[in-house]
Amino acid sequence: MCLTNRKLSRKSRIFLAFGNLCMFAGLVLPRIVSNPNQQQTNWTHFITGFLLGLAITFLFAAMYQARRNSDNT
Repeated sequence: MCLTNRKLSRKSRIFLAFGNLCMFAGLVLPRIVSNPNQQQTNWTHFITGFLLGLAITFLFAAMYQARRNSDNT
């Protein structure tokens, strides 16, 4: 996703920040938690997938907000 370098609305910037934070946490979490216990591995996979899903949602919301605001100006 490529958002051009323009002045984004406050809502777009918030969505973009949360999306990037969730993506970072989802990608780094499995590398930090490396316990061979199967129960913990299942929870780690669940949380990782959940965070990556949230990241996709927030980043698409930021893209939608930025595009919607650019059409109004």
